[in-house]
Amino acid sequence: MSLTPSQERFGIYAWGVVAYNVLVILWGAFVRATGSGAGCGDHWPDCNGEVIPWDAGTETLIEFAHRATSGLALLSAVVLVVWAFRVWPVGHRVRRAAAFSMLFMLMEAAVGAVLVLLALVAQNDSVARACVMGVHLVNTFLLMGALTLTAWWGRGAPGRVAPLPGVLRLFFVVGVGMTLVLGASGAVTALGDTLFPASSLAEGIAQDFSPTAHILIR
Repeated sequence: MSLTPSQERFGIYAWGVVAYNVLVILWGAFVRATGSGAGCGDHWPDCNGEVIPWDAGTETLIEFAHRATSGLALLSAVVLVVWAFRVWPVGHRVRRAAAFSMLFMLMEAAVGAVLVLLALVAQNDSVARACVMGVHLVNTFLLMGALTLTAWWGRGAPGRVAPLPGVLRLFFVVGVGMTLVLGASGAVTALGDTLFPASSLAEGIAQDFSPTAHILIR
């Protein structure tokens, strides 16, 4: 399909938003791996009662950087959805994908707030944290899917393909669902490995089969 200059620029911006959010996600993984999730205490959206923590330690700086980049990601999503509604006609798939991107971005911020305000960070090894982490990762998958569709369709890619036969459609839906479940369980596994690290393969296997091991290990 032929795109207007404004739609061309929108598509380039949308792919930029996708790339930026990948970086934000990677930094979020670094926050968890370094145990810096409690760097701003139980304050949200401010950091230890300050808008900008001028005199801060390493953990606080790592967590604050994640919050700052996440805030910019939220602003980029706002621009994305406003721009989409300005340059694409009513009912267009790009509008719908951008709207879902905004929805999942808001949910991402809400889950992040829950993690901080309920102190489900740092060395917290509760089942509640594991559940929220699973939800967090599933929502991240959905967010990136919506952002990618926005960019893909925004660059003029076809919105419809030949319909799949019933059996293949079922396999596709089940496959997507199982991928989300696999991602959520992987997030819980990674959390357990972070909180209860093993110094060797033998120690890790022993932890896995120990009846007294923490539930995040089992």
